[in-house]
Amino acid sequence: MGDLNDLDNSIKEKLAAQQEKARQRYDHEAERMHEWQQREERYTALADHLVKDIVRPRLKTLVNHFDNANLSCDEAGRHTCECSFEHTSRFPATARLELAVSRDGAAENVCLLYDLSILPVYFHFDGQSRMLIPVEQVNDEKVAAWFDDKIVRFLDAYLNLELVDQYQSENDEIDPVCGMRINKLYAGEPVDYQGRTYYFCVPECRAKFVAEPERYLGAPVRG
Repeated sequence: MGDLNDLDNSIKEKLAAQQEKARQRYDHEAERMHEWQQREERYTALADHLVKDIVRPRLKTLVNHFDNANLSCDEAGRHTCECSFEHTSRFPATARLELAVSRDGAAENVCLLYDLSILPVYFHFDGQSRMLIPVEQVNDEKVAAWFDDKIVRFLDAYLNLELVDQYQSENDEIDPVCGMRINKLYAGEPVDYQGRTYYFCVPECRAKFVAEPERYLGAPVRG
């Protein structure tokens, strides 16, 4: 029979070795967590700056050009700004533009995000885009240029609402004098006659109508 002291010592050595491995593993994980927290703090400070000094001012500039636009920045999410555009006669759809700054799981890369929705949808547009930049390579000029490009991309899509027939059908009118189909939003001064409003392509048509309205109300129209 073997010596019990030898067995006891062997058990102690195994337990001690395992305890040392566990301690080393804990220390390694604690070091990794500390490094991650440092990267997270660096990212958060950087993202705060990008949203405050680049994203938000640009969206405010955009909103200033539209009476139907509202800007909100998500204080909970902290790094997301959204512009909402209400349905109007000129822009007969609702739209939502979201610009945001995010990160990857390791907080080693900054992710710039663009998201656009327009409802209803009657034409194709690029609704999403993203750009990943290593934290140490982020600079204001690069970020500003990316977001500027996306705001211009939004405008290209949003202004299409004025050009696509499906959106503007509710604004279609017929000039009673010449029979031309026109968009009432861009017609000249209208005329109210017998409870109805009439629109004209040029001032000459309006003048003719004002002089002899009954002459043109029964005239056939051309599409």
